[in-house]
Amino acid sequence: MEPFTRRLGLSRTPVREAILRLEKEGFVEIHPRLGTLVSRLDLRQIREMYQVRSLLEGAAARQVAGTIPASRIAALEEELRSYTLGENADLKAISQSGVKVHRLIVESCENRVLAGVIESLHEHFRRFRSLSLEIPAKVLSSHQDHLVILDALKRGDGEAAERLIHAHFERAVRFLLDAVVSHGPLHIPVTL
Repeated sequence: MEPFTRRLGLSRTPVREAILRLEKEGFVEIHPRLGTLVSRLDLRQIREMYQVRSLLEGAAARQVAGTIPASRIAALEEELRSYTLGENADLKAISQSGVKVHRLIVESCENRVLAGVIESLHEHFRRFRSLSLEIPAKVLSSHQDHLVILDALKRGDGEAAERLIHAHFERAVRFLLDAVVSHGPLHIPVTL
């Protein structure tokens, strides 16, 4: 850790505290004499995180349906519809636009506690994004889901928006779990 802290001009204490916080939040595992590693993603953890996010974001979507300015939804729909789909699809750009759909729901949610809890989960979901980009069918399926979710939000149908969010996350977790089963748990070292 010494060269790392010197290079950044930090003392060991704030770096150690940051690593301990990352461990507490489940992002890293500290192994004496081995080092600090990004924590593994296991099937149960992935499934549970998707269940929680589905419930929370579904509730937020129900709450915000019909309240989001039509211009914001129209701009996002236009962006989503602008992509070429199929073999030449820009999966990274499509995925980033999909993140905007979720962000729109959270930013529009007036329950700040609910929004804050959903936001805290987003950090964990960033870990899944790189794996998701390796599954074109998942990205394209999510893309279609996002368009339908936006339509429900635009129509002000909170019940449908909530139901669609639940179905969206159920499909997403199935794609991801299949990928983890075929590749095994992800374990990425962090060098400090």
